[in-house]
Amino acid sequence: MTGSEARVQVSGILAAVAREQLAVARAGIGTETTAPAAGQRVARTAVARPSEERVVDRAAVERAIGAIDRVAASVDDEIERLSVLRMKESLRLLAGPAPADATSGTVLGLAAWDGSLVFDETLVLAPLQEMYEHPGERVGDEVLRRYRFSLSEMFHQQSHLLSEAGTSYGDSAAAFADPAVRLLELGVSAAWTARHLDEYVETLGVPEIAPGIDQVELPDCYPSYLPAAVGLSEAVGERIGVPADEVLRRLNVVAPASKLPLATTLLLTASGLAQVVPPADRAAVQQQVSEQIRLPLLALATLRVDGTGERALQTTAAASGRAAVDAGVRTIEQIRRDRRN
Repeated sequence: MTGSEARVQVSGILAAVAREQLAVARAGIGTETTAPAAGQRVARTAVARPSEERVVDRAAVERAIGAIDRVAASVDDEIERLSVLRMKESLRLLAGPAPADATSGTVLGLAAWDGSLVFDETLVLAPLQEMYEHPGERVGDEVLRRYRFSLSEMFHQQSHLLSEAGTSYGDSAAAFADPAVRLLELGVSAAWTARHLDEYVETLGVPEIAPGIDQVELPDCYPSYLPAAVGLSEAVGERIGVPADEVLRRLNVVAPASKLPLATTLLLTASGLAQVVPPADRAAVQQQVSEQIRLPLLALATLRVDGTGERALQTTAAASGRAAVDAGVRTIEQIRRDRRN
């Protein structure tokens, strides 16, 4: 199996877990909601979002983690295989610490809710130790790819721990049970890592230690999450008049639970809606717009991807990110019209 095929298959595993969560939520609350497909007009509707304890079947999530291990084992190229294994982190954060008798192995890296960072000794830390034990030595591209992947894993996990003043990363543990929150958090971190890894490597002085490391490439992971985050950042940037990368940066430096509210705030601020909405109503408007942005992301997080190629999935994901912003903008404009009438 190629890495591309494996990443799509794992995307299906993640989506299946999310669909199961929604089924439990609906059964527990009695709310029936159908999330819209990417690109469709979003209806105003409520989505059941009970607490993490009511939604997460930890045994089922552990089985899904094991399934990802089996998919990864079928990929021959080492770095492509690692890109598949990286996608387990969302489920490990959802399930919590692995039980003592777990057979699903460990994730490559994890930003735990207590603020600690955990990295696999063999697959992440050992290549870096080898790199620093042979400074300046010329090595082949495959070795450089292992070094670069280890650095990208560290950068990726460090990004997760960022949060705005007055909050902490761990505060978002309960919100992470929402598939849309997971999608945006993992997508933003993966996109920021992929686009700024060279800067990170340069700042650490690694090119002097491992000549040529800035010339090798790595595959992206999360083919549905990453493009959606980029599409959303591009669409928000166009609306508020700043580069997409600046939107991505702003989203990257806030906690998981704050990413969707921040995207909403950026759109609301640029819209000038505050001029027609009384201060007492602004929190309700913020929630209304945020929910409409969330729905296309939720649809993508639960999308069935059987028989889909990675490129097609990436295209759908990018469109979903943009559709989320379009839904928010339509809601803002409707609120503006309603308030003026």
